[in-house]
Amino acid sequence: MPRNDLHSGTPIRAPVESSAQTALIARYASGRERMKLTWLLAALAMLGPFSIDTYLPAFPTMEAALPATEVQMQLTLTVYFIGFAIVSLFHGAISDSIGRKPVIIGTIFVHALASVGCALSGSIESLLAFRALQGCFAGAGFVVGRAVVRDLFEGDEAQRQLSRISMLFALAPIVAPILGGWLVAHLAWPAIFWLLGGYALILVVWSQFGLVESLLPESRLPFALMPLAKNYGKIFFNTTFQSLAAIPGINFVGFFVYIAGAPAFLMRHLSLTSKDFALLFVPGIAGITLAAYCSGRLAGRVSHVRQMNWGFSIMGMAATVNLLVSAFLPPSVVWNIAPIALYTFGMALVTPCITLKLLDAFPHARGSVSALQSSAHVAMMAVTTAIAVPFAQQSLLRFALVMLGSVALGAAIWKFYQFSHPVTPE
Repeated sequence: MPRNDLHSGTPIRAPVESSAQTALIARYASGRERMKLTWLLAALAMLGPFSIDTYLPAFPTMEAALPATEVQMQLTLTVYFIGFAIVSLFHGAISDSIGRKPVIIGTIFVHALASVGCALSGSIESLLAFRALQGCFAGAGFVVGRAVVRDLFEGDEAQRQLSRISMLFALAPIVAPILGGWLVAHLAWPAIFWLLGGYALILVVWSQFGLVESLLPESRLPFALMPLAKNYGKIFFNTTFQSLAAIPGINFVGFFVYIAGAPAFLMRHLSLTSKDFALLFVPGIAGITLAAYCSGRLAGRVSHVRQMNWGFSIMGMAATVNLLVSAFLPPSVVWNIAPIALYTFGMALVTPCITLKLLDAFPHARGSVSALQSSAHVAMMAVTTAIAVPFAQQSLLRFALVMLGSVALGAAIWKFYQFSHPVTPE
């Protein structure tokens, strides 16, 4: 179906597939080949959450060892997200120019070096510098991986593939804090970053031998800084992009405030220990995993609009229950964490539909759009760690207020998008 060109507003058609592209797509008609690609893309996407969640249980130990304050430790998250947000702008555009594979391999190798720097840091200033470097090169696997999916799959199969990746990707935030808690309990905190460096090197080797180049030379775009900046400007100030890119990022803030604030939420307010982080992460990620499975099953059976409306209804119910529990009941692992799992289920019903709508809105620059969306998403996470987490970690009620505000704002933007982009009822 023709779509509007970003620059002129006139209809354009998606690029015609070459025989080489057709053969490449045909390769993944095999279920075995699709699954091998799914595992690799999921493992690449996992590098980000591993870099965030693995060292959260070590915050108190690192504060004492470096030494550092609670605010400075939060800054190690903030600078990571700032680096991620800025440099991710270039991952997709460069991959549109030179191909997906070299960008993924090169950036992950630099991430491995940055992880070694974190492990060797003897001061909070050094750790902040290497955390920023980690952030700069952690996002290519996630950003470029989504473009790989859209290069190789169409329509419902693309949604199913994104859902499969999400299901596997969800393992990372479960495993990461459990592994981090074990490492900090039995080894020194630098072991966490040695582990991250080793994982990144494994990804480099796996990508070299297991990742195909999905963007053929005839489909590539020239890379030039000024045209790139203008293109980003046109994308960013396009109302379709602003609406669709904002929704998943804002929705995620309602959950991410609990992730970034996990030391305060679990250890201060629920009186748990560094070994108990799984009590938050497992239910939350279970909600995402179950929703990813359901989204894959719903592909082709339920419209994207209906699925998203279901997701927002579930998130709204979860946030309301969470607010009431936090306001009127004493702290409880069950009652304070169950609404979070329900919220993540609704959130993950919305995300794949939004991602496909956004990539399909700009078919001529999917890598750039994916990068800009990821950058905007991570920028929201940086703001969350710098502003929302310090606000929320003072009480359970404040955590709940951030969640409710997130879903309210996300739903309002979705309604605005539906109003400004009416579609024929399905």
